[in-house]
Amino acid sequence: MKWTKSFLPAVAVSAAFAFAALPPASAAETLKVGADPDFKPISFADPSGKLIGFDPDFAASLAEHMGATLDYQGVAWDGILPALQGGKIDAITNMVVTDKRKEVASFSQPILAQAITTVVRKDEANLNPKLDDLKSMKVGVMVNTAAAGVVAKLAGADVTTYNTVADEYQDLILGRIDVVAIESVNGSYTAKATYPDKLRVTGVPLTPDAQKIAVAMRLGDKDLVAKVDHAIDAMRADGSLDKIAVKWFGDTKIVARP
Repeated sequence: MKWTKSFLPAVAVSAAFAFAALPPASAAETLKVGADPDFKPISFADPSGKLIGFDPDFAASLAEHMGATLDYQGVAWDGILPALQGGKIDAITNMVVTDKRKEVASFSQPILAQAITTVVRKDEANLNPKLDDLKSMKVGVMVNTAAAGVVAKLAGADVTTYNTVADEYQDLILGRIDVVAIESVNGSYTAKATYPDKLRVTGVPLTPDAQKIAVAMRLGDKDLVAKVDHAIDAMRADGSLDKIAVKWFGDTKIVARP
């Protein structure tokens, strides 16, 4: 396997909110959230450098419903769990739940559900690979993602790992790899918004079950998990979660239902 190294600058923004109806939080309480700064439409920088996307909006609403101050930081994905475990951040508000990750982090209730699928070049009209087909292809995946975990189980697969989605898509366009395995949310958005004439999402799922996305927190932090779950319940009840989903995905199909 080949590792593509990249070093991403941390981006931090903060905003204060108050919401009295939910569990009280002190005025000084801050929720420090870390996110991949280059994963459209979940979190990415606008031309001014401000992080925007589903996750910044979700994190802001979550902090508001908790009565906390939000400190939202861009963190390179390959270092985001160490940042959580080391106390640099309190939560990752958009992470696929896996058994392996449950060994090192505690998770909230699911907020989104997505599939693992593939992206190919648009001129490959008949290429719609299933999981077993990837064994004979050059496959690109982003490091430490749910898609990488799926591909890692393929014995003998020719896999190249990347630190950014942009790098793997660029290699796909240049023909250095045959296919990208990726979470459906990013694959669908990026292919349509950034590379409509060059890339295509196959829509073929690589796993039988949907991947659940939740808020990751330090292992054993039961107090924060309870507060986050309570706030998510409130966001479901007042429509905040659905409103954010519609803004970034066009509908609420991706929202996980209890």
